[in-house]
Amino acid sequence: MGYQPFSAHAWEALIMKHSDIPQQYLPDDYSLEWQSALQGAVIGNRISVGKNQAGWMGDMPALTTIAQTETPASLVGLANWSRGQQCNLLVVPKDSDIEKTSDIAGETVGVTVGACSHRYLLRVLEEEGIDVTIEDTGISTILANLREGRIAAGVGWEPSIAKSVFQDDLTRYVSTGAEYDVIDAGGIPMTDDLINNHREAAKGILKAELEATRVLATDHERTLDLVEQEQDLRYFNRSTLRWGVYKDPPIGENVQRLRYATDYEQATEPGRLMKETAPEFLTRQGALEAPPPDDRYKPELLNEAAAELDDAVEWSPRSAGNGSGATNGSATGNASGSGR
Repeated sequence: MGYQPFSAHAWEALIMKHSDIPQQYLPDDYSLEWQSALQGAVIGNRISVGKNQAGWMGDMPALTTIAQTETPASLVGLANWSRGQQCNLLVVPKDSDIEKTSDIAGETVGVTVGACSHRYLLRVLEEEGIDVTIEDTGISTILANLREGRIAAGVGWEPSIAKSVFQDDLTRYVSTGAEYDVIDAGGIPMTDDLINNHREAAKGILKAELEATRVLATDHERTLDLVEQEQDLRYFNRSTLRWGVYKDPPIGENVQRLRYATDYEQATEPGRLMKETAPEFLTRQGALEAPPPDDRYKPELLNEAAAELDDAVEWSPRSAGNGSGATNGSATGNASGSGR
């Protein structure tokens, strides 16, 4: 399993890794081996060469993963979504003169090409009609370059941005995707080999995903206890981790930090993002040769897992928030990704 400890939107993967939830649902003789990555493109590459059989990643790498043909893989679920509060985050040095997004015109902006933050930056540049010099680098280097004054702005994701803003006190938020009505989402690609030839195990992984998402949505303290066990996050204090996943950026945008969803057929906005808006945009931008074909989307595996789980547990697999307003598939609205 490929996972990103530095992507708060998909921390159900950390909940699974550091608990016994997966073993409750996997068939006998199956277990999960977890391999971390700094960004989703790394997991996508591992899937393409057969080193990972499933992965948790942002929307852009999830789409490039299911679009590749070296090792066929399909999108089986979402790893939650937000109104640009997780991966569509523009930050600048704390003492910067940049006050609004359009102020980055003509500046050097750090972004990880191929990540969900890259898709957001491309959308912002198109919407504002401005140009910047893009510096392609990882999230840690982006934040280091901001600290050292080598770039004017950076686009990244949580919880690394929250650490830079709150724990290190080096940067500040300028805007998020909410300003442009650009949502972000996580995706869960699986290899077709796992889906077709190890179907009970594949369903077991998704049953564990549903329960872990319920924990993420409804039990914040247990979630943080489990997340803190991740060695890759040992330099992040608990307050920073809480900011990254549960507390909204303090810039006056009245939107929820994270929305919990696994079923992209039922969650209208992120579903449209993953199946229509983002593939079309990324193809237009040249990031994809063509949108993934329809058979790269396989929601039926999640449907089977949820139906079987519904008969075995007292909570509703279709409602990760358990009535708290954090639904696992009922979001509605416009996912155009364009316009403010």
